[in-house]
Amino acid sequence: MKIAPRRLIWEDFKRLHKEEDLLTEPEVEDLLFMQTIEGHSHNGDGAFRGQKFVDTTMNDITEALGRDIFVVRSARQLLIDEIYEYAERVMDGENLTHLVNGRGEPLMRCPLFLEWEVNPKDVLRGLYLGGLMDDFSVRKKVNEKFHINMGGGKPYLIDFRVMEKMGLDGEMLAHGDHEDKLDEYRQKGLIIDASNIDFLRHSSIRFQYIRHRRGLGVSDDAAVVVGGLLYNLSVGLGAYLADAIDTLDKFSLKFIEQDDKLAHIIEKNFKELNISEDEVLSFIYLITIPEGMEHKVPDSSQRYFLQIDKETQITAIESHYRFLTGKPYPYFKISYERVQNEEFYKYIKKRVEDFKKNGV
Repeated sequence: MKIAPRRLIWEDFKRLHKEEDLLTEPEVEDLLFMQTIEGHSHNGDGAFRGQKFVDTTMNDITEALGRDIFVVRSARQLLIDEIYEYAERVMDGENLTHLVNGRGEPLMRCPLFLEWEVNPKDVLRGLYLGGLMDDFSVRKKVNEKFHINMGGGKPYLIDFRVMEKMGLDGEMLAHGDHEDKLDEYRQKGLIIDASNIDFLRHSSIRFQYIRHRRGLGVSDDAAVVVGGLLYNLSVGLGAYLADAIDTLDKFSLKFIEQDDKLAHIIEKNFKELNISEDEVLSFIYLITIPEGMEHKVPDSSQRYFLQIDKETQITAIESHYRFLTGKPYPYFKISYERVQNEEFYKYIKKRVEDFKKNGV
């Protein structure tokens, strides 16, 4: 198993705290940095200096940092539950014009949400669109309609002892084509039924993304901005919150795709949704990263959405807000891809305009 050593995990954690500030509370910053370390260990970034430890899990990182696994999972689940609670309150008729929880604290503890007014029903529409953008069955429909090749997959509960016996690792499962092997993986005990296991006591269990098919992905930045351009800012912010759920549920108290589940709850219970399947497919098509554009279209993680740029002192999510509301914004580079925000806005605005004119 290629698991990162504790000293490198600690080194990366301390480096992140020293070099970066996120526009959220310290506790949430910690949760997001821990997930950043997982990505760094898989890709050989940060303190790992080119060494890849592709089997490192959030469990490994949590334990290496001396944290309690249940406490960390619970803290992440709480942030998800607050977004669910917001959606449920809106569906019950409350006019929640700020993205806050029941105690008046901003969702994701981002203070900007205390300032920005939203249309709560449009936030739900954004949660719906954003919650479906990673659904592989929906992506297949996008492929059929627009004749493109979107890839995708989903996280599964797996036994990594079986994974090792089968000669697989986390990188292979996350980046290969496994759609026709899923039944075999279930038969061999690699994929486990979540209802039959106590994951907190079973040290060899992890929530692992398995790619069904390789192909084009989507941009989370584009989801926010396209939602804003096609509809309005509140829809864009709803898409952002769907991405927050998608990030947090990778290590939470539930082994389901909670963004996708919330989308279906909204579809079933929000009578004023008024978004057709064609609109869903068009939205996902527009946020797809075209082949060859992987390093030119930003795809921010939650950390990059909330990271405060040192020179301009604003975040990517605030930059998107200013663009969508017609306010001036400073030019700076966003996301892991380090894409100039202004270039991205020009690209995505033209893509949406061309789609409205020509349908492709």
